[in-house]
Amino acid sequence: MSGMFDLAIVGGGPAGQAAAQIACAAGLGVVMLDEQPRMGGQILRQPPSTLGVRDWLPGATYDDLKAQLHRSEALNGLDWRGGVSVLGLFRQPDRFDLLATNRNGRLTIQARQVLVAAGCYDMPTAFPGWTLPGVMSAGGVQAFLKSQQIVPGKRFALAGTHPLQLLVADQLRKAGAEVAGVHFAQGLGAMVGQLLRDPLLPLGNLRPFRDAAAAFVNLRRAGVPVRFGQRLVRARGSERLEAAEFADGTRIACDVLATCYGFLPQADLPRQAGCAMQRCERTGGLAAVIDRWQRSSVQGLSAAGETTGVAGAEVALREGRLAAIGILLADGLLSESEAERRAAPIRRELAKLQRFADLLARIADPRTAIAGLADDATILCRCEDVTRGALIRAIRATAGPEDASALKLVSRAGMGVCQGRSCEHAVRALLAEQGAAPGGGFTARFPARPVAIADLID
Repeated sequence: MSGMFDLAIVGGGPAGQAAAQIACAAGLGVVMLDEQPRMGGQILRQPPSTLGVRDWLPGATYDDLKAQLHRSEALNGLDWRGGVSVLGLFRQPDRFDLLATNRNGRLTIQARQVLVAAGCYDMPTAFPGWTLPGVMSAGGVQAFLKSQQIVPGKRFALAGTHPLQLLVADQLRKAGAEVAGVHFAQGLGAMVGQLLRDPLLPLGNLRPFRDAAAAFVNLRRAGVPVRFGQRLVRARGSERLEAAEFADGTRIACDVLATCYGFLPQADLPRQAGCAMQRCERTGGLAAVIDRWQRSSVQGLSAAGETTGVAGAEVALREGRLAAIGILLADGLLSESEAERRAAPIRRELAKLQRFADLLARIADPRTAIAGLADDATILCRCEDVTRGALIRAIRATAGPEDASALKLVSRAGMGVCQGRSCEHAVRALLAEQGAAPGGGFTARFPARPVAIADLID
């Protein structure tokens, strides 16, 4: 038992940091929990404290976020707990109990209020050959580059629909890797068409457009092909990846294929706690439903950042601030008028940033690109080796289970170590394809993360 806190924050990224700064300044006792040993989240994934990394995340893209990170690391009143996995979130009459584990075993943390700011993860995308060693997500490749400047391969191909792959490819190039090409499934005209729907929007969001444009120019100057309208269909190889194959018949030799089709909210804990959830239209993930103060449907439980829908670090940061103001309001530490006054500029910034996030989501919409990618032999549930064909047979043999949990019982899809984080969105999409309503996904259960049985035994 680790004592009672006023606020427990799950997640050390921009949203959690922003909330902690406001809460600590108001005198609240705050604990922050994160699976990574150091604060920063995925966007500012820090190297181990024992490892010196020169020029860690250089450039203006990260300057403001790094400044906030350093302020957060120096906060008085913040109890930072790195290397901690939160397994369960349980509502008690007067508090929350958070059951967690770290390298020393199990711990329980009590808090009057909880903010879940757990971020997101790359949307797993199933296609023939995607289980071959060497096929990775772009975010996974980027994690190696950011934290320890490790290049996890020699010759890289990137494929998908999300512009992040331009930034990752440029980071790989700067790190000395050979980049064979960046391949967008959608045509350039379709991407430009989305921009033209709101041509003045880039003027208010110059940095992300500038960063993507700079990466594109850098890649072209270095002779790296950036192709549009080239849809990935298969990864080729026997024991490991040897080539990426595209719909036009092109094969690109590579030992790492990094895919980037979008991201899913990390919302396991709100689901486990019984929060209302909503479906993400384009990726099929589930996000926490929140009110104008970032409060969920469970009293005392707030959510901010990608847990409420993937919209980027700038949105997450402001949602964290808004959540903290809402928590102070609920505690009576701010009047309604003062809370509204402090929140007003944040809401204005959020409205502008959300428009850009919506534009990016339209540009990167993966649905057309991934439709029909997986054949019947393609594994959808990697933990239990369940193929798409096996799932279709299970649906038809049982007169059509109408939700993911029912299909789970007859197929074992979602019963593995990841508890469906890798396959749930694909299972729900398959159910919809077969005529069933996609429903709310697998029933959220304890533990939210893999854990040793010994850590659960008294």
